[in-house]
Amino acid sequence: MSRVCVRALVAGSVALGLGTVACHRRAPPPTPPQRQTDVRREVRDTTRTIRDTSVVIFFRDTTRGVPVGRGRGFNLQKAGERESLRITIRKERDLWRSTKPRDYRFLLRVGCFCPGTRGWLLMEIRSGQPLRAWDRTGRSVALTDWNTLSVDGLYDNLERWTDQGGTVQIDFDPRWHYPRFISTNAARGPDAWSVTEAQALKPLR
Repeated sequence: MSRVCVRALVAGSVALGLGTVACHRRAPPPTPPQRQTDVRREVRDTTRTIRDTSVVIFFRDTTRGVPVGRGRGFNLQKAGERESLRITIRKERDLWRSTKPRDYRFLLRVGCFCPGTRGWLLMEIRSGQPLRAWDRTGRSVALTDWNTLSVDGLYDNLERWTDQGGTVQIDFDPRWHYPRFISTNAARGPDAWSVTEAQALKPLR
C-alpha cells in the first residue's frame, strides 16, 4: 500500500470516528486511530530488504588478498613434482584436520575460464558441510553452484587435479592450514585455467 493510500485511510478513519461521536453522544468513544508515525513504520518494515550487518562487515577482509605469485609451483607433467604435490597436500590436510573447527565461516572467491571470476562469498560450514552462503551485499546464495565449497571441498579438488597434468601454484594459510590461494593451468588449451582464493577463516561458537 502506498503512503498516499495509508494517509487517506487514516484520514477517513478519523473522520468516521468524529462523526460517530457527534451523532451518538452516549456511545462509547471509538478506538483511537493508529498514529501516522506508526503506520509509516509498519509499511517500511514490511517492504525493506533486511541485511545482516555482521555479514557485510565480514567482507572488508577481501581487501587483503593473497598476492598473485605467492606460494609454490608444481609442474604436474613431471612425475617427481606430481608426487611432491601429493605429499604437500597430504601434510597440509592432516594439519587442517587436526586443528579445524567443527563450525566456521570463511571468504571464498573462485574463477575459471568459463564462466569467469565470481565475486567473493561468505561461506558458513556446519559439521563439515556448507550450510549457508552470502554475497557481499548480504544476499543468500544457492549452495548448488560450483563456487560454494567447504575447505575440505577445496582439498578434494586439489587431490583430483594432481592427475590432470598442467601446473599448480598453491599457498596455505599458516594458522589453519587451508589452501588460501590455488592457481591451475591445464596441460592443453590456452584458456583452461582456474584461480581459487580463500581467507579470513573464523570459528563459530
